[in-house]
Amino acid sequence: MISTLSPLDFPREKVGLCMIVKDEARALGRCLESVKDWVGEMIVVDTGSTDETVAIAQLHGARVSHFPWCDDFSVARNVALDQATREWVLVLDGDETCTVDSSTDFANALQQSQWDGFSVPIQSLNDDGTYSKAMVFRLFRRALPGMRYRGEIHEQLEAVAAGKVQTSTLSCLRLEHDGYTAAVVASGDKANRNIRLSRKVTQSRPKDPFSWFVYAMAIAQSDPDGMLHAAQTAFALIDADPESVRREHYVVNLYLAAINIHQSRGNVAQVMELASRALAMFPDSPDLRYQRGGARIADCDFVGAVEDFCAALSDAASAFKLVVDPAAVGFGARTGLGHALRLMGRGDEAIAQLRTATEQAPAEYANAHVEMGALLMERGAFAEAGPFFEEAYRRSPADPGVALKLAWCLYKLARFERAEAVLRDRASEPQADLLLARLLLDTGRAEQALALLAKNVLPGALLTLGWTHFVLGHLEPAGQAWNAWLAHTPEENSSKTALVLFRLLLGAAADTATESLLPSEPSREIDAWVLLLLRYQKFTHVDQIIRSGPLLGSAVWPHLRMRWAKAMVVEGFVDSGMALLFDAAQEAPEDGAVYYWLGHCAVLRQQTVDAHVLFEECLRCDPLHPQARQAMALLNRAEVL
Repeated sequence: MISTLSPLDFPREKVGLCMIVKDEARALGRCLESVKDWVGEMIVVDTGSTDETVAIAQLHGARVSHFPWCDDFSVARNVALDQATREWVLVLDGDETCTVDSSTDFANALQQSQWDGFSVPIQSLNDDGTYSKAMVFRLFRRALPGMRYRGEIHEQLEAVAAGKVQTSTLSCLRLEHDGYTAAVVASGDKANRNIRLSRKVTQSRPKDPFSWFVYAMAIAQSDPDGMLHAAQTAFALIDADPESVRREHYVVNLYLAAINIHQSRGNVAQVMELASRALAMFPDSPDLRYQRGGARIADCDFVGAVEDFCAALSDAASAFKLVVDPAAVGFGARTGLGHALRLMGRGDEAIAQLRTATEQAPAEYANAHVEMGALLMERGAFAEAGPFFEEAYRRSPADPGVALKLAWCLYKLARFERAEAVLRDRASEPQADLLLARLLLDTGRAEQALALLAKNVLPGALLTLGWTHFVLGHLEPAGQAWNAWLAHTPEENSSKTALVLFRLLLGAAADTATESLLPSEPSREIDAWVLLLLRYQKFTHVDQIIRSGPLLGSAVWPHLRMRWAKAMVVEGFVDSGMALLFDAAQEAPEDGAVYYWLGHCAVLRQQTVDAHVLFEECLRCDPLHPQARQAMALLNRAEVL
């Protein structure tokens, strides 16, 4: 909103700035500059700075006084209040700035009589460049009874905490804060100071849940187990008197901090339990909904996850005054929603959510693009999935999961050079090395693949190890690797069924009982293995497999033979593919698809007359065959030219 009052017309004589500072030279000038046009006095109480803080405050016109630090923020705050002379006080910290979006609304707030103080929005810079959002009580009438601070740390105004004054929110002022980033915290001794002070608070007020919150947050980084113990103490006090904290957003922060520790440890049940307890008090918290939605996905409760993510994206959640993680009210919740919908088989709805998430996501957030890529890959749309994985990799190149998904997509697209480059950057990671070994095997470098597989500890590597030995002619080690893999693989695994079948075909030992090994749609991994043998010129083995194929029965073999024939032709093994197609034509002379693929082979061999005849035969059997009609049109056009 554009201000309608200039600073010259603003009633600045009604409000004064009160600050306590120590060694804030980094940001104090910026803070004072942001507020100087809107206050009639600037009071700065210095508690022992050794840098240029005092000089900067004086340069900007502040009235500076000195107060020896006594390990109690409330005492220092009250010293500043004692020096104030204006009706209203605005409280800022040295690492904050204030923006006035509407000077008219600000002026009206100072001149009205209904409210005694206001909470204003503040956004705090996170290490990843995003912002957390909250409301803080910073503007109030100075002279009212009880407008004195208490509490050594995270100090509060007595009258406000007791509900003895009329308060509201004021959105025309916005605060921005950058003092919680790791770099800023590390530059001072804030962490140790806060731990020392917060421990004193718990000793002086052991029955106050807020004191345990302060202590829990102070030690969260250095002592996670201690933090959880302090949080449990606070939760017990809260449960004993939940009404006393019904509007206290610090309770949400406390639950979220405990949830984050359990989440990092994979304790899904604890995350669910804590989030549900907190949501009973704060049902509109987007952060709590977001966290429980993720836990529900991990617990395979996809319906519940959809419910929570939708709630996090609702108007009620957007109106909630505390947002710790910006992802909870936008891109993150939409990504989680898309993930849950995908797992429920509601792919089109998932795509709609994920498209919005990819558009909203900040530069460092890769999950939305990863999820979209995974969904597209599940649909077989590898070419469409590739750009999403590439973008995710650009955003998060150090994430091994992102790199592996990109490499797998590139592998499926036969973009082997690019896939290999991505995998080489993840050297010595078992999953990456396994995929790299598969790539090397498929591109004729079995010896290099063998060197990688020999040291790979993943059970899944044994399957690829067996094939590597086999194409190199090491039949006994191949059998040993396959047997070991089969022993570790569940019966329902489609690759296990395919390998058992394939080994029977290789040994010409198939019989009618073998047909029971195949599902109605045999695993396409079989196709890849046939092609692998052809790449390594194992023609004898391929012939053996094809001779054994009819023993699979009429319900399986014709379909499988046709699939192999097409795969061989597409991969450049035209002669082998044609041999299968001729066999198919003898058994199914009215199958138009057989003649189409024979015509395709003729085109590849530049035998246009034969191709013309074969495409005509295809159309005789299947007049609407689209590829054959298109091929005939192209041949006719070429003849005219």
